[in-house]
Amino acid sequence: MVTTSNQGPLATVVVLNWNGQRLLPDCLDALAKQDLDRTAWQAWVVDNASTDGSLDLLTRDYPWVHVVHNPANLGFAGGNNTAMRTAATPFIVLLNNDAHPEPDWLRRLLAPMLTPDGPRIGATTSKILLEPQFLPLDFTTSGFRPPGDGRDLGALISNITVHTDSNDHDVTEEVLWERAAYGPEDIGGQKFRWTRPQGSLLIPIGDCQATPGDMRITITARAERSKPLSVSWPGGNATLQLTTADQLHTIEVAEQVPLSDIINNVGGIFHAPGYGADRGYQQLDHGQYDTPEEVFLFCGAAVCLRTEALRQVGVFDDHFFMYYEDTDLSWRLQAAGWAIRYVPDAAVRHLHSASSVEWSPFFTFHVDRNRLLLLIKNAPLPLAAREALHYQATTISMAARTIIRARRERHRPPIRPTLLRLRVAASYLRLLPAMLNGRQHSRSLRICAPSELLNRWMRPAKDE
Repeated sequence: MVTTSNQGPLATVVVLNWNGQRLLPDCLDALAKQDLDRTAWQAWVVDNASTDGSLDLLTRDYPWVHVVHNPANLGFAGGNNTAMRTAATPFIVLLNNDAHPEPDWLRRLLAPMLTPDGPRIGATTSKILLEPQFLPLDFTTSGFRPPGDGRDLGALISNITVHTDSNDHDVTEEVLWERAAYGPEDIGGQKFRWTRPQGSLLIPIGDCQATPGDMRITITARAERSKPLSVSWPGGNATLQLTTADQLHTIEVAEQVPLSDIINNVGGIFHAPGYGADRGYQQLDHGQYDTPEEVFLFCGAAVCLRTEALRQVGVFDDHFFMYYEDTDLSWRLQAAGWAIRYVPDAAVRHLHSASSVEWSPFFTFHVDRNRLLLLIKNAPLPLAAREALHYQATTISMAARTIIRARRERHRPPIRPTLLRLRVAASYLRLLPAMLNGRQHSRSLRICAPSELLNRWMRPAKDE
């Protein structure tokens, strides 16, 4: 049971914002509906120098929120650190501005901290579901492998649109493709993806289900030859006849078709040879992660942190700016003997990557660089050195293959991917002294060596 401290609020809920005016109302309105006694917590919005009217919105509509002004965009790490360094409550709760908590979320997230076992818990992490709900669309077709391409391909899809009586919504960029298709491609300005011979597309439905009447999903697709593509979904199935030309195929979906919750994060895992990942990512939520348990990593989108633990191991590393900063802090907490508890009944819905587009150059730069920084700061040195050298070797190999292909096909080689990787390498080398200093500091606090942590927590490369 969560009770109010006689010394003031138990928790400070921190919502970081940068030009998120369109996101703040849904987030703060959901926060205002928390069923925890309002005297037990306080809400802060840390603003990273927004220019989109966010501050006017907060002043006008949310006077109960304390606003902290940063003079510049300090990123996820630096922005949240402003609050974590100054908040005086026993617990600091971080909530993304694109996350919408359930009414009992805060109470349930705090509860494990206040049990007899609570003092050893440094962080509690939420069950994070993707928003909106999705329609699973399973498919199968015959596969083929083009000459010089090692992939097994199925169909080429260039557009997916959800139609209702009131609107048409192009969801091509919002579909969850990971378990069904390869990465996006672009030829002559046409964007498309090749699917695998079989898989499951997750189609975001959103408010469409609330619209009276049936839905239609149209798919623009073609293949290397004429062949059938069989598709099925809850309550229905169809066969689409593909040809070598783009054709619009229509799937009729019954009114009030059952939709699925899709998992974003249920605690983080660490893969060999050195990658952090969301546990359960893009799995349908069937209750398979409904047991509270200790995990290696928390997710910074919705987490409660014990202030005492932060005072010991430090806050986020400002150098990371964004991405992998929560993995780094999780690792330091674990090394110092603090536990991280996954709380499945503390649920939030998250508009995944609403503030920074996944696999944009910005995203790729910070993910690639910060993974290497994380390893040199926390991992066994042989692993960290091996991954840093492997990154450089891969960069050289990619550049060489690009030049050879360009010469063979008689066109100018694309240099942006190589330049991006060179930027990563240069930034890594520039920050290397700071990471080694951080490694030395963490070593003075740890009670568990890096190899011991990895022996317990590291998963095989493709383990889910």
